[in-house]
Amino acid sequence: MTDSKIIQCRQLIPGKLSTGYSGKALDLVISPGEMISIIGPNCAIKSLWLKTICGLEYPLSGTVHIHGIDTLNLSAKDWSMTRIKVAYLHADTALLSAANGLMNVLAPAIYHQLDKKLKEGILAIKALKLLEEIDPDLDLDDLPAYISKEQQFKIAIARALLLEPDVLALDNPFTHFEIDSKHQFQSFLIDRIKKGLSLLITTADLSFVLNNSDKTLFAEHDKLYYFDSKQALLNCSIPAINEYIRLNS
Repeated sequence: MTDSKIIQCRQLIPGKLSTGYSGKALDLVISPGEMISIIGPNCAIKSLWLKTICGLEYPLSGTVHIHGIDTLNLSAKDWSMTRIKVAYLHADTALLSAANGLMNVLAPAIYHQLDKKLKEGILAIKALKLLEEIDPDLDLDDLPAYISKEQQFKIAIARALLLEPDVLALDNPFTHFEIDSKHQFQSFLIDRIKKGLSLLITTADLSFVLNNSDKTLFAEHDKLYYFDSKQALLNCSIPAINEYIRLNS
C-alpha cells in the first residue's frame, strides 16, 4: 500500500443521525488496497455512514475529502469526475431496463467518453474480460428483467469497475447471492484489493470482515466504534459488540 489518501474524513458525523447521537466523530483515511468494513445490527445506520463517507450524504459536522478535494465545495463537473473515483452500489442497484448486460456495462463508460480514449471495440473487449473475471456464466444477452438479482448485481459491479474507480463502496452486496457464488465473488473482490482497489463495505458477513478487513467500524444508532485490526475488534470489551460477534459468528 502507498501513503496516498483516497478518502479522508475528519470529525465526521452523518447529518441524518438523530440528535441523540453521543458517539465520537469519525477520523478515517482510506488508502489504496485497503478494505474498510462497517458492521452492526442496523442496516439503515450502516448505510448512512457508508454514504456519508463517500460524500453522498451531507454531514452534521466534519468534512470528507476525495483525493484532497472537499466534497462540500465541488462544481458539477468536479463532482461528476469525483464520483467516478468512488463507485457506490447497493444490493438492488438498477440497470438500464431496455439494454442487455453488455450494453449496461458499456453505457456509463461511453457517457464518460472512455470510448474516445479507447477504440470502441477495445472498450468492449475490456468489458467482456472484466465480466469473465466476475462470472464466466453471466447472461449478457437478456434484458435485466429476465436474469437473476445476483446476475444483475454482478453486471452493475462490472459497469462500475470499467470506469476504474479507486474505491468500490458496496452497501450490503451479498443479499442475493447463493453461498457458493458468494464465496466466488468475494474471492474476486479480494483479488481486486490486492491489485490496489480499495473496498468500503457494509455487510452482515462477519467471517468475510474478520478475514479481510484492515479497518472496521461498528455502527449503532447513537455511537460509532473504530477498530484498526481484527484483533482489536475481537479483544473489545463492549457488551453490544461482543454480543453482535457471538450472534454472527
